[in-house]
Amino acid sequence: MSEDDYKKLHPVLSEVTRTYVDLYTNRPNEKNREKLIKLEALLHEKLEAIRKAKEGGE
Repeated sequence: MSEDDYKKLHPVLSEVTRTYVDLYTNRPNEKNREKLIKLEALLHEKLEAIRKAKEGGE
């Protein structure tokens, strides 16, 4: 049975399978995205601290 035949006979099961494959394929990208979001928040905190220090020192 070809993949196209399987999709025609079992469309829901085929979509569920594709969703699981996509989730496991994209999991490393999701972890990287979460790390980048945390680093971005840390960067904003540090930049705000630098701004406040500059304003207080002038």
